[in-house]
Amino acid sequence: MDLAAQAASIELVGNHRRFLVARMGYTGSTWLAKLLNSHLDVICTHEQVVSRVHPRKSFSAADVFELVRAIAWNTYNGAYRAAGDVGSIFLGHAIALRGKFTTALLMRHPARLLNARLKVYPTYQHFAEIESETRVDIQQTWDIDVSKLSALDRRFVGDLFTFVTQVQAIGNVDFIIRIEDLRSADRCHEISEGLTGIQYDTALVLRAMSAPVNRHTAAATVREIVERFTPQQREWYQRLLRDAAQRFGYALDSDEAIAQSA
Repeated sequence: MDLAAQAASIELVGNHRRFLVARMGYTGSTWLAKLLNSHLDVICTHEQVVSRVHPRKSFSAADVFELVRAIAWNTYNGAYRAAGDVGSIFLGHAIALRGKFTTALLMRHPARLLNARLKVYPTYQHFAEIESETRVDIQQTWDIDVSKLSALDRRFVGDLFTFVTQVQAIGNVDFIIRIEDLRSADRCHEISEGLTGIQYDTALVLRAMSAPVNRHTAAATVREIVERFTPQQREWYQRLLRDAAQRFGYALDSDEAIAQSA
């Protein structure tokens, strides 16, 4: 059964709002889930699919839909006005479920995503293997045979490909959220209310903004990060991401946001 058919089979029980946020790794999803969960009338899990499949080190689209069904069917005995998850679904699920669920894609500057992966990958490789279908897609799209790359470069190219494919979210999910924009209290209000249907008190938003999660005080600039890539990684980054980054409003060599082209 394809995603559209599976989404059509989902039945919502109860009258509360449901929301789902897709994202790549290292986007600040823990912080966003914490913000959303700070309201007493909202229950928001983070990467719940991972805990559901533990101790496995990978999960499938079927695992994701089992979680989606659980969120759809759980009434929480009427205790909450909104329920959802950040980080468990793939973008395809977000697109297919739009209408039944409020859906969003969480983004971060691609250089920072890649930098985080390069730092973490040597010691943490859970949920990091590239699926065989994606390997074929990369070969057909970019003429890159990832089987000939080192494990780290293979993951680097895989993340590039995931970022590029996310342009399909434009116009097909309810919200595209750049984590950098959530430094603004106004944008935090807009996103939290948009996802949950509930207006968050300013005190909740400001408290969340003053309590970052996994943020380093001496973070490198985007330019410094790109200079640390190997020459091959830098060439892939500049050549393969140019169009997609611009569509999301990112300059590849700068922290400054640019006008989104779509």
